[in-house]
Amino acid sequence: MIFNGYTPEAILPYLIGLAVIIAILYLLKVRRRAVAVPYIGLWREVLEKSSHRRWHDWIKRFISYLICILIIGLIALALLDPRQEEDNTAHRHAIIIVDASASMAADSGREECPSRFSCAIKDARELVDHMRPTDRAVIIEASGIVSAVSGPFQSDKAALDKTLSTIAVRSTSMDMHKAIELASHLAQDRENPEIYLLTDGQFDNADEISKILPRTAAFEQRNYGTPSGNLSIEAFNVRRYIANRLGFEVFFKAHNGFEQPVTARMKIMALPDSESTFDPEKDHDIIVEKTLTLASGSSELRLYDNLTLSSSRMAATLEIIDPSDLVDPMPIDNIAYARIPDYAKPDIACITPGNLYLEAALLLNENYRVSFMKPTDPDILGDGGIDLKKLSANHDIVILDNSYRNLPHVQKEDWEGRAIFINPEVEDSPFKAKTVESPIIERVNAKHPVARWLSLKNLNISKANVFSGVPNSDLVMRAIEGPLMATRKTNSQRFLAIGFSLVESDLIFRVGLPVLFINTIDWLMDENAEPLRGYPTGNAWHVRIPGDLAHVDVIRPDGSKLQSLPVYDGSASIYGEMSGFYRVQRPETKDEVFEFAANFSNMAESDLSQTPSMLQGRIHLKTTLSDLETEDEETSWIIRLLSKLPVSSQYLWVLALLIAMGMLTVEWLTYHRRWTV
Repeated sequence: MIFNGYTPEAILPYLIGLAVIIAILYLLKVRRRAVAVPYIGLWREVLEKSSHRRWHDWIKRFISYLICILIIGLIALALLDPRQEEDNTAHRHAIIIVDASASMAADSGREECPSRFSCAIKDARELVDHMRPTDRAVIIEASGIVSAVSGPFQSDKAALDKTLSTIAVRSTSMDMHKAIELASHLAQDRENPEIYLLTDGQFDNADEISKILPRTAAFEQRNYGTPSGNLSIEAFNVRRYIANRLGFEVFFKAHNGFEQPVTARMKIMALPDSESTFDPEKDHDIIVEKTLTLASGSSELRLYDNLTLSSSRMAATLEIIDPSDLVDPMPIDNIAYARIPDYAKPDIACITPGNLYLEAALLLNENYRVSFMKPTDPDILGDGGIDLKKLSANHDIVILDNSYRNLPHVQKEDWEGRAIFINPEVEDSPFKAKTVESPIIERVNAKHPVARWLSLKNLNISKANVFSGVPNSDLVMRAIEGPLMATRKTNSQRFLAIGFSLVESDLIFRVGLPVLFINTIDWLMDENAEPLRGYPTGNAWHVRIPGDLAHVDVIRPDGSKLQSLPVYDGSASIYGEMSGFYRVQRPETKDEVFEFAANFSNMAESDLSQTPSMLQGRIHLKTTLSDLETEDEETSWIIRLLSKLPVSSQYLWVLALLIAMGMLTVEWLTYHRRWTV
């Protein structure tokens, strides 16, 4: 026992002094006042009765004295603040690993806990509740990210229980190797370490993982659930056509993991902007509803186009129709999301003397609004030539075609916008340039968005301007003599420079000409030429951020926010562990930049048919925390009574004050009973 307040030596003199003072006050007799009465016989009988009751009064006064001394003693005990002396050396160090992967959302087959995850949390709470005062524990959440969510080892049961309430099933797989590595690290140099693994056993390489279990730690694995089949959505996304960005098609793929044929109902619904996840309790507009018949272990792919949509957000669901008594144990993979990206027709101003090859390549794509202008058009000319600043202010993209070498001088001072320079003169080139004859193509940067799907290495060019000062990241095509095609992206400008005339090369006879301009216009407009697919959960995403933002805020499907994520090289890194719609915002104005969908589509995690894997520790737990009694046999009734109080009030001084206040209340009510009855 230790004293957290005053020491007994400091309190004892005052306690003795107060006891003496109270004793003196009780020994003092009140001197009766003399009162003259007309006839003493009237009071004789009363005085005789009073003499017989003196010993009763003495007993009551003695009891009252003892009560006062007891109250003072209780207050002194509160000032001492006695507490049980803690043993700094814990007898046990428990490491509780809770599997929070997606498969833990599957049915457990037990009435007391419907899902595997709820069974794991239930057992984890039992382990915490049965901890002794000298036991310490730490809780590890194991999903796509493995971390000790409860902090360091601690004995605070309330804090550990609160931590368990914050753990939820993630739409990811579990990294068992990292979970055991972390547990092994925490068990090092601990007295009596114990590792409890609460999982469904849906992991591989059990023998390899068992080797990293610490030799000094006792180990116990508890498995939940039994092998079963499962129906899942394997893929769901939407994409716009490359040639026609206004058209799109929906891609849906379902998988039957049962050992029997299954008939299922597939629905594709429109979600309003207010819903980031699908709520089955609400009514939604159904876009497509189909019945699928899937053989055992098979998958079925469906494509849908020309759909009538009321929203850019879509959700797909899958449910079993037949057999009617067949239950899908894992609902988390029966819902998927997709979003149609916004697209606006770019307004393009093409300054050309009449290049029919260029005009045909642009007119092939009906998504463009193209205005063809002659170099002599007075609306585009300024005092010293073509006013690029004015053109960029009125159009999304400006194409300056100097293929016939008759384009006037281009005024580029202070211009902001997007442009394509075709065979610019040396003095009008956005890069430093020099003229070469019959350049030989050395390489094409296939990683650049402008060069996607292009094969230009054997391109024949009669004469060209090669550029200098072009970094490798901006290079599109390079000749032996220098760069022939390059881009540049700044806060105010984005352009492509083509260093040769279209008509002085054989590019005009290739299908690569329209593809080149499709890629370039998509890059200038921040459009991704790749088909839009939902991001798979359980991975680190590199999300392309349009514009030139340095930081963004990301709102996840559950409403939580990732603030001020840095944007590097046009991308932000996000780890996805939730299915649904993510919104990207500007940190300053909170304006929405764009949004994207994420889906759980891990077929290995959805496969519930495998037998649970078991890790083999070197020391098996014979007596677990849950087998221990919560109270020692030597524990007094006072400690048991204090354990019923809240954690912050489980001290003797709190009990002493409560008793003292109760005694004072009873004495007051007894003394003033004439007021209360």
